[in-house]
Amino acid sequence: MNGTGSAGSWHNALDKLKLPVFVFLMLTGIFLESVVHYQFGISTVYTHFYYLVIVIAGLWYGRKAIGIALFFGGLQVAVSWVLEGTIPLDALIRALMLVIVAVIVGTVVERMKRYEKQMLVQNRELKEVNAQLDTSRQAFLVANKKLKLLSSITRHDIRNQLTALLAYIELSKITVQDPELKKTIGQEEIVAGNILRQIEFTQTYEDIGVRAPQWQNVAEQLSHLSPPAEQAGVQLSVSTGGLQVYADPLLEKVFENLIDNSLRHGEHVRNIEVGCEKRGTGLVLLYRDDGAGIPDTEKEKIFEKGFGKNTGLGLFLIREILAITGLSIRECGQYGSGVLFEIQVPEGSFRFG
Repeated sequence: MNGTGSAGSWHNALDKLKLPVFVFLMLTGIFLESVVHYQFGISTVYTHFYYLVIVIAGLWYGRKAIGIALFFGGLQVAVSWVLEGTIPLDALIRALMLVIVAVIVGTVVERMKRYEKQMLVQNRELKEVNAQLDTSRQAFLVANKKLKLLSSITRHDIRNQLTALLAYIELSKITVQDPELKKTIGQEEIVAGNILRQIEFTQTYEDIGVRAPQWQNVAEQLSHLSPPAEQAGVQLSVSTGGLQVYADPLLEKVFENLIDNSLRHGEHVRNIEVGCEKRGTGLVLLYRDDGAGIPDTEKEKIFEKGFGKNTGLGLFLIREILAITGLSIRECGQYGSGVLFEIQVPEGSFRFG
């Protein structure tokens, strides 16, 4: 604050000195012309002083320095004519050079001042825009906070009601003896379970991109999912070594949904393999199983929201999580021989720890 004030005072003091300094320089130039040139007949050395006067005039007053150059150039030509009775060529050349210097310096300075004014205007506009953006950002944060709170409360209430509904359905399955009615109750249980998974999906989707991406060890992420797979009779093999991927913290959900997809739709999956290989400057994560595979007509549709036999949200969620940090996924396995999901990891988003 003090530094700014000192700088401002210094500039103000300099502005006040402009006129007396410039008057002094003008008088000195006139003195040199009248004494050195007129009385002593020296017409070359002292003229370099005029360049100093003209450059300073150009810096302070822009193109008005041209008038000063014409004055001193004309004065020198006039004195030369009085002394010699003719106008020497060197006097004309010196006068012309003074004018050229004044034009160049004055033009450059005026353009710089014009650009400076434009920058000041743009900076002022940017400050106003930033202020508006900051206000909008604060309003957005408040609105987002309220929406998250509302969705959290709503999700909690719906989950509680569904839990109660599933409990009643389970009780109905025990007490009801009619096979047809039991079949209907079973369908109701499936529907209620799907609704519960959709509610859980909204919570996961809400968390995508909320936390900053981070380096994650792929093998460690998959180690948490190995016990559930083994309980379902599936052997999970991981050969990624010390591979780390820079991705959203929900990366574990990607592998969790892939394994869940294999268990639900693979029909006879017994083995799941996860590996990696370098391709060009990037890397590909390979997820394989020995299940039924995916028909060619559905290889792209499976990533669409709502496509599938259950909620149709798992693979859609996977693509959304990966896209946060520029990763992509595709299915390129052979139908009847299991799935092969390839996760493309660009250069700079993977490393081996």
